[in-house]
Amino acid sequence: MPAIHLDHLSFSYSSAVRVFEDASVHLGDGWIGVVGTNGAGKSTLLSLIDGELEPTSGRLTLDPRGAVVMRCPQEVDTPTAAIESFALSTDGVSRMWMGKLDIDPSGLGRWESLSPGERKRWQLGAALAADPHLLLLDEPTNHLDSRGRRLVESALGQFRGVGLVISHDRGLLDRLTTRTLRVRGGALRLWSAPYTVAREEWVAEEAAAAERYASARRSEKALRRRLADERRAADERNARFRRQVRQADPKDHDATSMAAKGRHESGKVAGQRRRTVIRAGLERAAAAADELAPDKLLGSAVTFGYEPSPKRVLLRYEGPLRAGPALLADHVDVAVAREDRIRLVGENGVGKSTLLVALLADLAIPADRVLYLPQELTRAEGVRLLDRLDALDTARRGRVLSIVAALGVDPDTLMASANPSPGEARKLAMSLGLGTGAWILVLDEPTNHLDLPAVERIESALEAYPGAVLMVTHDEAFAAAVTWTIWHLEKGALGVRYGVDES
Repeated sequence: MPAIHLDHLSFSYSSAVRVFEDASVHLGDGWIGVVGTNGAGKSTLLSLIDGELEPTSGRLTLDPRGAVVMRCPQEVDTPTAAIESFALSTDGVSRMWMGKLDIDPSGLGRWESLSPGERKRWQLGAALAADPHLLLLDEPTNHLDSRGRRLVESALGQFRGVGLVISHDRGLLDRLTTRTLRVRGGALRLWSAPYTVAREEWVAEEAAAAERYASARRSEKALRRRLADERRAADERNARFRRQVRQADPKDHDATSMAAKGRHESGKVAGQRRRTVIRAGLERAAAAADELAPDKLLGSAVTFGYEPSPKRVLLRYEGPLRAGPALLADHVDVAVAREDRIRLVGENGVGKSTLLVALLADLAIPADRVLYLPQELTRAEGVRLLDRLDALDTARRGRVLSIVAALGVDPDTLMASANPSPGEARKLAMSLGLGTGAWILVLDEPTNHLDLPAVERIESALEAYPGAVLMVTHDEAFAAAVTWTIWHLEKGALGVRYGVDES
């Protein structure tokens, strides 16, 4: 049976960047969700498994020896050799996967015009047709519409081998996987449950650990108070004895003075013993508390500064919808009010992103009151975001960086970066908009490149956000939590309905 074995594995990019430390885990047949914060080492783990990287120490072995490993990275900008071979193949297995994924064999010749979702299906089809023992996927549902998602989930469900999938798509993880591998603090831990159940278990564990830590700190604090009280009492006894000595009648007999001195010395010794016992207990309590101290991970609840818009209607578009010369819809007439929570749905290529851009083209409200997050941010845009952050005054930069930290990015590391990662750039873009109190959030696939903890924190914040939201997202759980109106864009028409299920 195919399997992956990690035995006391450590990996470092440099002496200053340690990713894994003495990690051991056995991964057998079936689909396993790989989760953790951005930068925790999820993609590094896939690179170690497929042989792109070598462990610094320890051992990683694959069963069977010479196992076929296929890896599908997030981006599919150009057709790989595997995709080209898949396109030319006429064997039954390749044709079967083309059928299951609704792939047009002639599509390779027009690769540049294929949507990201169509390219993703080509990539996955080529990987499945290779009949691998191990299949490694990084965000396989990015850019897929609901139909493409159903095709992909169905196809992946028929894979027999060891499958590792990195994804922020909770629906996919819960439907496809049976186990969850959590990457955290240089360690790997396998949970025998899909993501939602596994998360409930580790949240409960962490809450119990936090309570044990708080209890240990309370014990430490109580012992510190006792030690301080004992020291104060000893000082008072010493002061009282010195006063007694000064005030003693010269006619007192020596025996009386000696008895008083003896009582004082006896009390002094007893006090020293009590303090010694308390200090020993305090050292044990402090050591226990340090041992129980939770990891100081970034991330907290996100809060938005906000003031209501004086205008009821924030965005409006009326007219034909075009993408270049192509006419997508004869006439569209839509508006977004200041308390609307809208999800825009439709198949890939129907014009969802185009409609967002059209709504933003002629603003009737100040541009700095609109947060627009496009589907992808280029490297150059990431650098420009850093420049914008650096140009802010101290107070505004502090507000933005507080949101950056709440989303799980170390502000100091970000400020020192020359080029933020896609996930960091996305969090920074959102933080820059929210740091000035946007009236409306226009979000095109906002969860792309974000780790699950960040997605969940943003979701929680948007549930409480009082402004308007207009978003395109294929993350069903995210959409269900923060929107209640659907704009359904189809070829030539836009319909409005209530509810959150895209079907």
